[in-house]
Amino acid sequence: MADLSIHCGGLKLKNPMIVASSPLTARLDLLKEAEEKGAAGAAVKHTMMSQRFEAKPRWHYDKKIGVTVSGDPRLHPDTAYNLIRRAKEQTELILIANMSGTPGKLESWGELARNLQQAGADGIELNFNCPNLLSAEIKTAVQGANLGADPEACRIVVSEVKKAVDIPVIVKLSTESGVAVKVAQFCREAGTDIVNIHAGYRSAPGIDIYNGGRFLYPGSEAGSFGGCTGPWSRRFTHRFLSDIHAAVPDAGLMGGSGIQNWEHVVEAIMFGAESVQICTSVIEGGFGVIESCVQGLERFMDQQGYAGIRDMLGLALPYVLKPGEMEYKNVAAAIDADKCSGCGLCAKIGHCTAITNENGKTNVNPDNCVGCGFCVGVCPRKCITMVER
Repeated sequence: MADLSIHCGGLKLKNPMIVASSPLTARLDLLKEAEEKGAAGAAVKHTMMSQRFEAKPRWHYDKKIGVTVSGDPRLHPDTAYNLIRRAKEQTELILIANMSGTPGKLESWGELARNLQQAGADGIELNFNCPNLLSAEIKTAVQGANLGADPEACRIVVSEVKKAVDIPVIVKLSTESGVAVKVAQFCREAGTDIVNIHAGYRSAPGIDIYNGGRFLYPGSEAGSFGGCTGPWSRRFTHRFLSDIHAAVPDAGLMGGSGIQNWEHVVEAIMFGAESVQICTSVIEGGFGVIESCVQGLERFMDQQGYAGIRDMLGLALPYVLKPGEMEYKNVAAAIDADKCSGCGLCAKIGHCTAITNENGKTNVNPDNCVGCGFCVGVCPRKCITMVER
């Protein structure tokens, strides 16, 4: 039987599954349920030393895209300390404390991290993903900007926290910043143990086009743009995993955003993630999603002959090429007539002159096929493959 255990930047996990910081990790009963369904760890809900405004849950969920979160209550430090203490007493979860300090007080990052460790946290996750203002002591050209967009500021914060604790320090990056790779490098130089790649972006919720464009937040027809995560973001995470693995190959890597099933967990691992953080799909489908992921991962590894997680870690990375290095084989679409229903969807592709559908019969003229592969994704019965000519 495959061994799902993994060491990630100093954290010893029974499997790669970690519940991301969210309402799923803000209560003891939910943490217990996460463990019952197989989670190895949980990032406790974001704890803020100073909360600048009151936020209430106002979310817009679109199954195809994901969830846009305009606001959600953070934990007060005393609430977080108590939750971590009780969770350590009543579960065997690896507990990661997601946190941020007080704007204008650099020392508050170290103070809060130290207190969270004393409460029992196994790791500290610095939240460089939410819009935290820079500390006044940090003299950079980006004063007042999102902390995660300033590599030097992130390095200073990591250094401060590393002096305060002796448990693994994780940085949760802002992929929206455009400098995530540089931030990862600066943080690694400052001693961070793990980089968490979370491909979320500030986005608009749905709008009511029949009611003047009002926002579709429940009970709030106007609001701020919110962080959006879900199915759309998975491929972005893969890109950042690849880029950051190349930049800081000796750091532990976590991958998150868009994970819905065990296949997605395998994808993240093959792009270099030693562990994954899961959230939106569990909010939608319950903690049974984690159980399904663990069981599916184990079954897949047994079937494919992988003895442990590291046997498939980073397998996709050698296939990542720079622009201009790609090899283009001479391929064309081929249709399995036994599977084809003759629906004609592939024949509607706007730029394609190779596929025709007449009287419910679909044909390909390989001489006209450019080999783009768009039809493979269009076919609902998966009966089109690309073959070498």
